[in-house]
Amino acid sequence: MNNVLIVSLDNWDSCAEVPYIFKKAGSEVDVFCRKGGWLQANRFHDKWIEAPLNTNLFFEKLLAIIDTGNYSFIVLTDEPLLKGLSERIIDEKLFAKVMPLLKMENKKMLSSKIGFSDFCIEKDIETPRYAIYHSETDIDPVLEKLRFPILNKNEFSWGGTDMRILATPLEVKELIKETAPTQPILFQEFIEGEEIRIDAFYYKGVLQAYFCAKVLTYAENRFTYNTRRTYYSNPEIKSHLINLGKKSGANGFANINYIYDNKENRYYLIEMDLRTNSWLAYSQYLSNNNFITTIKNLVENEALANPDSNLFKENIEIGLFYKDLKRVYWQNDVKGFFRWLLNIKGYWRFLPLHDLRLSKLIFKSLLNELLVSRLKKKFSKRK
Repeated sequence: MNNVLIVSLDNWDSCAEVPYIFKKAGSEVDVFCRKGGWLQANRFHDKWIEAPLNTNLFFEKLLAIIDTGNYSFIVLTDEPLLKGLSERIIDEKLFAKVMPLLKMENKKMLSSKIGFSDFCIEKDIETPRYAIYHSETDIDPVLEKLRFPILNKNEFSWGGTDMRILATPLEVKELIKETAPTQPILFQEFIEGEEIRIDAFYYKGVLQAYFCAKVLTYAENRFTYNTRRTYYSNPEIKSHLINLGKKSGANGFANINYIYDNKENRYYLIEMDLRTNSWLAYSQYLSNNNFITTIKNLVENEALANPDSNLFKENIEIGLFYKDLKRVYWQNDVKGFFRWLLNIKGYWRFLPLHDLRLSKLIFKSLLNELLVSRLKKKFSKRK
């Protein structure tokens, strides 16, 4: 991993601190994104390669750059990018080099809710029972197969788009009538239990490091992104993660979500997104064996034999400054505002002051969203 290319297509802010991880680990870091993107707004990359605005040209240029063979590792940062590349790459060797999966046979699990559930069943991985809706003729078979309550998931979506818990057949029928779906819907049994969020890193199918967390706050509801977490030790889940890596051939970062049903003592795999997220750089506050040191070991050709990461202490609380401050504003969370203002629980550690270039973009974005948008809304009411 001496030479790394980090790529952003859809300009998700979750990629902003990914170059920091690899640079601190000793890699040479190039980023490929459009001008003004979040991936460009940091001081921890060696080279920015400007990406075309046109999507087809974006992929053409990216694949041409990769074809030069100068990069030992490629990091993909958003779902539209994963989906677009998986549809374009048909060569198995190129797929294994570019995608965060070594096994092309498992490509259907990328960005496809149905494909991921099918993958779990085929690989004998515990996941909630599900059924697929394509047209009105599927309503009765869906209702007959599943036990309520259930969840709806659009086939190609991210960020919890339009998801809700449905308690009755009538609610399912009303949902379909309201949304007039233009793509298949995955209906999945809703499992009551403990939600476990996991940040993990795999190398050639082998688990290298992982951290488990409980969500403290969501931007809106439990299906939207989260802004505060408590990280804790969970050695029991390690065997599940190791097995998941072997069966999928994961190669890179993974955002994994399990539900633990304590009545049945079962771990249900809900999702596995093979891309970066906003929490990864904060692993340095959790353990000496974090994602930075993990990648540093790989740079030095010393893959870890044991993926355990001993936490500095149990229940370490972390907040995402940019996202949590927006949540505080949206939810009128006065307590949350003072948490940042008064450095409660050491929250100042999570300010982006280590990167003034990134800080500038964050504060500019916050100012625009929290002040300018509010003024526009206020004056629009006067008209």
